[in-house]
Amino acid sequence: MAMNSSFGRAYQRLWAANALSAVGTGMTTAALPLLASIKPPSELLLGTIAAAGLLPGVLLAVPAGLVADRYDRGRVLVVADLGRAVVVAAAAIALLLGSLPGFVLAAITFLIGAGETVFITASQSAIPSFVAADQLDDANGRLQAADDVGREFVGPPLGSLIFRLATWIPFVADAVSYLVSAVLLLRLPRTPPAPVTELHQRPTMAPAWAYFRSSRTLVVLGGAMFTLSLCGSAVLAMLVLLVRNQFSLDVGWFGPALTVIACGATLAGLLAGRLRARIPARWAISGAVAVNGLSYVALGTTTMWPIAAVALFAWGFAVTLGNITSVGIRQRVIPGDLIGRVMGIFRAALGAGGVIGALGSGVLADATSVSTVATVAGLLQLPVVAALAFGLPPGTGDVQQARRDDMPAPTT
Repeated sequence: MAMNSSFGRAYQRLWAANALSAVGTGMTTAALPLLASIKPPSELLLGTIAAAGLLPGVLLAVPAGLVADRYDRGRVLVVADLGRAVVVAAAAIALLLGSLPGFVLAAITFLIGAGETVFITASQSAIPSFVAADQLDDANGRLQAADDVGREFVGPPLGSLIFRLATWIPFVADAVSYLVSAVLLLRLPRTPPAPVTELHQRPTMAPAWAYFRSSRTLVVLGGAMFTLSLCGSAVLAMLVLLVRNQFSLDVGWFGPALTVIACGATLAGLLAGRLRARIPARWAISGAVAVNGLSYVALGTTTMWPIAAVALFAWGFAVTLGNITSVGIRQRVIPGDLIGRVMGIFRAALGAGGVIGALGSGVLADATSVSTVATVAGLLQLPVVAALAFGLPPGTGDVQQARRDDMPAPTT
């Protein structure tokens, strides 16, 4: 995963900080469901914990976008890292003193998700300031690949391993990763200040909403991202039970299952720049959604772990390629002075879909079965494929398309 020196030092610092903190996040990603599984097995508790991590996307994505457009984005990233470090350090201390009830696990997940919402919104808004327009897909892909390697490939197996030594160790390691990441981010160059008219008048969401509604591309993409987030979070919330019930494996295989997903995601991140240079954006994203839907159906209909492994790999590859393509489209078509707020709208849509999917998965699994959740999620993605393939205008988000900073944005 060699870093392209043409990206510049600012991007390289962001990449390194993100890669490091992703390892820590991956450890807690594995540790939290394992803590929940120690208690009496409950599909509803697992769904609630998953939803708690996504709820900040609904509640905080829009405020995070406002903050990213008004303040220096590098400093916003530092504050997000420091906040998450405090949360996981407190969790480690609590585990040293005793066990954590289910509602506390949900609260910890919520607070970590809050920091992540702010971090992602600010970082996606900052990247166009660090790299050229024709480097966006490659830059997004490498950042996503580093995140996936740490969050799902390295972090979860390591978290599962050290969890067996002591339940609090993954949280201490995560806190350290956030602190070191914050130190790296302190040296990012300052992003351009808000326009003079905004220095004495806080930016509002009105121009961002107006721009979002006026863009056919953003409306189609926003609806698709909501649905895909709903489906993905539903399957992910039940993955630990799919491993145990559907494939008859020990819950210790939950971490390796996440690792298989990460392998596909990492490959997609590394190849995204080259793939996007050859495949139009609307076909890249619609094809990725089709493969993703088929992978969910496979997980819901097979009991053979080799087939499940292929489906998990395809899941990771497709979701990452689709996400990188989606982010690149937005970075190219949204004006620079609105990008934080419009990105916040998308994060809110993703969060809302994720919460509904996570909570709904527990209810649906209770009423039917865990396998039904995966199958239904896969089938729900079929209309999204058609919407993206035929709803996005030709040429949308292609590498040749310049960012639309030269277009007048509504005043705030």
